[in-house]
Amino acid sequence: MTIVQSAQRLLLGVAVLLLASGLCLSQGAAVESIPASLPIFNEKEFAAYKQKGHGTLAGQVFLGASSGKAITQAGAPVHLIPVTRYTRYWFDHSVRATACSSPGDPPAADAAPAAQQPLNCGHEALRRLEIDKRILPYLRTTRANPTGHFWFTKIPAGRYYIVSVIEGGSQKEEGPAGIAWLNIDLEAGEKATNLVVTDCKSTLC
Repeated sequence: MTIVQSAQRLLLGVAVLLLASGLCLSQGAAVESIPASLPIFNEKEFAAYKQKGHGTLAGQVFLGASSGKAITQAGAPVHLIPVTRYTRYWFDHSVRATACSSPGDPPAADAAPAAQQPLNCGHEALRRLEIDKRILPYLRTTRANPTGHFWFTKIPAGRYYIVSVIEGGSQKEEGPAGIAWLNIDLEAGEKATNLVVTDCKSTLC
């Protein structure tokens, strides 16, 4: 091997190391960008959601039973929540990452007793959001009919969470209790229909 070839291999090795270091740094920066605490409530992020729009949201909210049936609840509140840095933190820590489990699911070894109660868990998640009176003017709520269908009208464009706590089935047999949710982007004037809002234990999620 000539001196020139050795030098080229050395330079190539240094370049690879520098590239790998750059990737690690960029990944580390991405992790550090995740807020470790509740972001400051910024009313400017919510302003557009207070106005009346021309969009429509319609769908069905239900929980997936172990039998594969869709469990609905007549009159279950369905909440439409704007997605901002403030509500995203709440959602990630109170809904998406919650330890809710359905009856019959094995409880986690390190789960707190309250976390093993799906109904209490869902109500607590929404209570954490609603105790902040600043956000109430930007929330919209409707109720599901006996088949779990719901409608929202006059909705401005934006990103939303649709969240509902279901206390049990409306059918003769008892169904599971828990929290169902969906994340959606709505364009100006869009009519989004046939939305599926569930707990992702069903094959329809």
